[in-house]
Amino acid sequence: MADDMSNSRRAGTAGPRRVPRLLARYLAAGLLLVLASAGGTVWLAQTSEYRYDEQASGADLVRDEQVLDALRTWAGRHDGWSDVGSTLLLLSQETGRRIAVVDGAGTVIADTAPELPRPAASTRLLDPLEPLGDPVTSELRLPDGISGPFSLDDAQRDQLTGQAAAVVACLGDAVVDTDVWGSGRPVVNGYDDAPDCGRAALNTPLPSERVALDELRDRTNACLLAANAPLVTDVELDLSPSSAPAQLALRTVPTGDDPADGCLLQARIDQARATTAPAVNVVLTDQRGDAQGPLDASPGSIARVGVFVVVLLTLLAVAAALIVVPTLRSARRLETAVDRFSAGDREARAALPARDDLAGVGAAFDRMSGEIAGHEASRRRLLGDIAHELRSPLTNIRGWVEAADDGLGLDDAALRRLVLDEAGRMERITGDLQLLALAEAGDLVLERRACDAAVILRELGEAYRAQAASTDIALHVELSGPLPLETDPARLRQILDNLLSNALRHTPPGGRVDLEAVTADDLVRIAVVDTGEGIAPADLPRVFDRLWRGEPSRVRAGQSTGLGLSIARGLAEALGGTLVAQSALGEGSRFELSLPARVPE
Repeated sequence: MADDMSNSRRAGTAGPRRVPRLLARYLAAGLLLVLASAGGTVWLAQTSEYRYDEQASGADLVRDEQVLDALRTWAGRHDGWSDVGSTLLLLSQETGRRIAVVDGAGTVIADTAPELPRPAASTRLLDPLEPLGDPVTSELRLPDGISGPFSLDDAQRDQLTGQAAAVVACLGDAVVDTDVWGSGRPVVNGYDDAPDCGRAALNTPLPSERVALDELRDRTNACLLAANAPLVTDVELDLSPSSAPAQLALRTVPTGDDPADGCLLQARIDQARATTAPAVNVVLTDQRGDAQGPLDASPGSIARVGVFVVVLLTLLAVAAALIVVPTLRSARRLETAVDRFSAGDREARAALPARDDLAGVGAAFDRMSGEIAGHEASRRRLLGDIAHELRSPLTNIRGWVEAADDGLGLDDAALRRLVLDEAGRMERITGDLQLLALAEAGDLVLERRACDAAVILRELGEAYRAQAASTDIALHVELSGPLPLETDPARLRQILDNLLSNALRHTPPGGRVDLEAVTADDLVRIAVVDTGEGIAPADLPRVFDRLWRGEPSRVRAGQSTGLGLSIARGLAEALGGTLVAQSALGEGSRFELSLPARVPE
């Protein structure tokens, strides 16, 4: 029975593997979605309106630069940031930006919206004294708002403003343009051939400016001296009558020397440091703290994204239908078969087509249900056989006892002998069933030890030689040498007892029984070969079933319970070996026991 089950299981799982249709549909649907996603991404990239985002981002950049320029100018007139709060509020109102000033230690100096987050990506370092590149000449210069000691007070501004007004009035149409430096000094530019009109007096440094120029000259020369470069004789305001710069500009005398220009710039930075606020971090965000909203895009882009999402959802629904619907149909069919089987219909089968998504699961269920049905049939047959085997001796005992009660039976001695024989038969049946159950459950107690199976075989040969001779059967023991095993000798002898007694029982007079043993491939192979009646091919798979004894012609009454071969195979498996049968009807049988050989230490 167990052999039938294992053979059917192997037959059910054999065959070439194939790609499940579910996997193929899944891959096809996945490929469709990938292609749709890639195509949609390209379409969105080509058609989305970036001008909305670009304009918003560009406007933010312009406003941020406006804020930073204003803060540089403010820093050039203050030696610290403690009073910048009111200026930040005005700038925030003008630009719509949230502004926060944080010092190098992370302490917030002022913040127009302290409840908003301060993202690192929106934080910029503002160093008022960091040189900037001139957009025209690319030369480095200080920001326009950094005047340092060149800043004029109100009286000086008023004085120079009056002089500038007189110059402009004098020049008339010869005025090219006018400007006011960040330090407060007004500048008037005229044509080259225009009269002076007081421009020389206007361009003459004031005493405070002269002091600042002398200090700057000394700082520049200190730098040049350290660089081993020629010193300068003076530092002047760059106020050429016809083309004065629009911001505070200085020049060395002599001019045109790169080391001198570099030292002059550094001298200006050092000079202005005492009157300029230090470097800080400036956080510039929108009114949400730069948190991205779900609709931060142009209306056209949002509409295109919506169309793309709808298309993708439609394709996903189609893909789900292609994948899930056939599988659900197969699952419902399988579920129906399971419900029928659980309700007691042992003939219920899923019978799914070979190309079905759940064909493998359905085939496994069908194999399982078939095996369970076979088990139940075998169980019913086994119970019937046990009942039959026990009913016969019980019927005999009852008949003899009733006959004895009626005075028609045997004498007491004969009755006791017959009753004991039948009771012994029932005891053998129940004992064999118990032993077989323990072996199959793995609960059989084994006493393994090193032994030589050749010794056991010789002893069995001698023990059965007289029985064989009494029935005119030749018994031969053929051994190739020692047969080392690590096993339970008693259980091994029990297996061979069953095989030898079975062979002698089914071998007619004049026949032969051979007991052979060899060691090969790390196995000890012990075979019992007879020249008896053999077993029909249809019966051979069932020879190890419980209580199976083949055709009635093969059974010699009272000599077998039909459990010997089942017990032999169960013990062989408990010992870690195998027991197989080969037979041909009319030619004899071969039962071969294979056990792992003991490895010499």
